[in-house]
Amino acid sequence: MHIAVLIAGVADTKRPLERPKSGNWKDSVGEQATPFKLSPFDEAALEIALKLRDRDSNASITVVVTDGARDLALMRSVASFRISAVLGLPPPPQHRGDPAWLARHALRAMEQNGKAPDLILMGREHGDLDDGMAAAYLADSWQLPFIGLALDVHIQEDANGCLSFRRSGIGSDESITLPMPAFASVSNDKSNRLRHPLMKNVMLAKQQSFPLIAPQADETPSMKVTDAEPPAASARGTRECRILQGSLEEQALELAAYLKPGENTAHP
Repeated sequence: MHIAVLIAGVADTKRPLERPKSGNWKDSVGEQATPFKLSPFDEAALEIALKLRDRDSNASITVVVTDGARDLALMRSVASFRISAVLGLPPPPQHRGDPAWLARHALRAMEQNGKAPDLILMGREHGDLDDGMAAAYLADSWQLPFIGLALDVHIQEDANGCLSFRRSGIGSDESITLPMPAFASVSNDKSNRLRHPLMKNVMLAKQQSFPLIAPQADETPSMKVTDAEPPAASARGTRECRILQGSLEEQALELAAYLKPGENTAHP
């Protein structure tokens, strides 16, 4: 069984965004100014793939990293789980968060001997501002059976070439069976918390190199960054605290006036 995991990675929120070398903030779109790490959704998708390999020692895993592909530490952290192949597919700056670009290039990167994977996993969000639409778009583009928000995957022993997916339904969990090849987006759940890699595999990953796939830039950009600036400094602490008085309605109106100074807040 060949399992492919599509990972984006996210900027490390604990590190401040560094100004680009050019000094122009809009160039930060094309530069990797902040270290990347796995998102909770990336981790859940990877953990499900590892669980499937635990159950089938002949299973192979290919991981394709997109947004964080140029972060060597991130690539090594993925490889430390004894992954069969770890590849980078960094999208051009103008195609970040563009599922149509991924649809044109990612499947070819995940193929093994010219054959598509038996199962493709990716997190509920994939560099798409949490709208959760990238996975469904890719499945439709590749014409693969799809299930969203999966919590677990099992190979059905009594059904040749079928996978059983579990996800949360209204009031109870539900089980859905799909034939292989199949595509699933994974939701983070405590049962899919990513395990810690073995130290010997961490050391081996430090010696690995990771090929980067660079598709030809023969496409019309889907967007163009014209300007970018960091958010204005917060004015926190410049206004005094107030205790709201009156009825609940009067307090609500007073709070609205306090939060939006200069605007008239009148009773309905």
